[in-house]
Amino acid sequence: MRWRQTFLAEVSQSLQQLGMRACPVCGSMESLSMGRRPVVLIDADFPPDEDGFPLGEDRGGDMTFAVRVECTTCGHLMLFNSERYRSGDEKIMVRGLTEEQERQLGE
Repeated sequence: MRWRQTFLAEVSQSLQQLGMRACPVCGSMESLSMGRRPVVLIDADFPPDEDGFPLGEDRGGDMTFAVRVECTTCGHLMLFNSERYRSGDEKIMVRGLTEEQERQLGE
């Protein structure tokens, strides 16, 4: 599973408009890279023991798919909630398609 190219381009443009043109730690302007795959964050309690939650039981909590931006110079890592950059029901992830196949679908 990876982000759609068009989605990454939109996120990159939005972050630049918000002023993120350089690493906030080391100031490098050429070293920010955006991850092609989502980072999954799970905000929930751990079960009290390994058998604490039977299969299929609602565990509560939240799951966030985040966009990873990392500075290749100093290693500073930033995560951005993908839901903030999504509009409506647009598909922002693809499964099993190469970038070339995705481009061909868009033509």
